[in-house]
Amino acid sequence: MQIRCFPAVFFLMILFCSCSEQKSPILQPAIKDSTEDHTFFPVTEYIRGQLNEIDSLPITPLKIIIDNGKQDSIWMKKEDIRSFAQPFLHPEIDTVNFKSLFTEKSFLDQTINAFTFSYDPIGKLPDTLELRRWDVYIDPKKNTISRIYIVKEVKNNGTYQTLQLIWKSGQWCKITTITEQPGKKPDIKEELMKWDFNE
Repeated sequence: MQIRCFPAVFFLMILFCSCSEQKSPILQPAIKDSTEDHTFFPVTEYIRGQLNEIDSLPITPLKIIIDNGKQDSIWMKKEDIRSFAQPFLHPEIDTVNFKSLFTEKSFLDQTINAFTFSYDPIGKLPDTLELRRWDVYIDPKKNTISRIYIVKEVKNNGTYQTLQLIWKSGQWCKITTITEQPGKKPDIKEELMKWDFNE
């Protein structure tokens, strides 16, 4: 199930397309009024929709684990699919929760053929908030979400973890966990859940 982009996104896409005939650099910033009343894309709702789609498919997702260069893979149970994505289902990424904390920037990136919406902190974030930033990539031909990228940072008993999610719509998602401890080399673990085997 693909969630179609809401009117604000379509407005920006029309703006980009109207300028596409002019010679321009690879990155084409969108001119946005800072007072404009815009709506953030509901990222968490979209991921939940993707999880519902996976639940409805007659397939078993494959989980590929790469831990410091060593690779292993297992077939996932249905009940493990949502728990895999759980770290990125909270907090709820939407306009209500984060419009006062994050700012939206958008541009057409011709190198990857996608409209990119980037969300970065306006200022210092609350210490209790683990979410650091996220990006939404839109396929300009299909007008659908092609990819989502989210970064979280977690601190626990002197151990720092950076969690990065890449969600490739309708195909796979990957969580990269970078664990840092004082005086030790960072530990890097990648976990990829794949449910489309036709790509």
